[in-house]
This record gives sequence, structure tokens and C-alpha cells, in this order.
Amino acid sequence: MRLSIGTILLPTITVLSMAFTMPAVSLAAEGIDLPNGSKLQLGSICPVCGMKVGGELEAEAIYAYRGTKLHGFAGAAAAIFQDGKVVGFDGSRCLFTYNTMPKVYGVDVTKIAHRYVTDFLSKKFIDVSDAHLVMGTQIRGFMGFDLIPFSSRKEAEQFMAEFGGKRIIKLGTAGPEEIDTKGKH
Repeated sequence: MRLSIGTILLPTITVLSMAFTMPAVSLAAEGIDLPNGSKLQLGSICPVCGMKVGGELEAEAIYAYRGTKLHGFAGAAAAIFQDGKVVGFDGSRCLFTYNTMPKVYGVDVTKIAHRYVTDFLSKKFIDVSDAHLVMGTQIRGFMGFDLIPFSSRKEAEQFMAEFGGKRIIKLGTAGPEEIDTKGKH
């Protein structure tokens, strides 16, 4: 009896694909831990852009490459209200838009206790108050341009030196006319 490559590989591929997808489903169902102990539900819908938080992969951070060259980055973001409600965002720009145009989203931003973005280098959530975000870089998010977060200004400057950028901003240093300009940077 001769076995074809497909006969041998198909069961192996099926088992491997199940092994890689099952933990992601399990993690998404439980949520991902935020620094304050809350959980962010990856796969929930971003209130700003309507996309899935964490994309189709439901991942905290996603890097996109063209060949070997970095082309994109998407990192989840979150706002935690004083009552414990967690709102997830597709990326840093969506979180900033939500905060700079609260009337559009019917929220009282003074009731937000914590805001987190995903650090580009460590892939960990950091407090947005401490983050240095590169605006206008050639690296794109799911919705076009995004704000690329870093824990330190030095890291943000090094990133700008390699990938360009208009400027480095912090929470409260850029208004809605700069943040919510779909693809103009």
C-alpha cells in the first residue's frame, strides 16, 4: 500500500492547527490581563472603528511584514472606568479618538480610571499617561495610520529615526483634528 504525502501530512496539519488555535480561543474567552487586574476581552468590537479588538487573530499585538520589512503594527488598547467596565480598542488611535471626542461616544472621560496601550517593543500593556506615541509614521495599523506606543521617549525617537513620523505625542497633547484624521498623516 502506497501512502501519498497528503495522506501522511493532512492528519499532522490538522492536529497542529488545532493545537495552535485552541489556546487562542481559550485565551479570548477568558480575556487578557491588564496591569490593574481587569481583563480585556479580545475579539470584542471597538466602539470607535467597529473592528475586532486584537483583529481576526484576537492578539494583543500584531506585526505585519512585507518580505522582511516591517510594514504594520496593531496593538490593542483599553479604558477601564471607575465602575470596573472595560472598553477595548482596536489601537491607540481609537483610544485617543474616544478620549478627545467623548460627546460622539456618549462617555464621561472623567470617569475613566485607567487607560492602557500596547507597547511596541515589549508587547505589554502600559499606562497611556506614561506612553510616548509616534504619530504619522509609515508603519500602519488596521485602519491606516495609527499611534505607535513606547515606554520611553528614547525608544520612540529611535523608532522615528528608522520608520519616520510626524512627532511624538502624549495623552492630552494632540486634539481630535490631529488624531481622527483617517490616513492624512
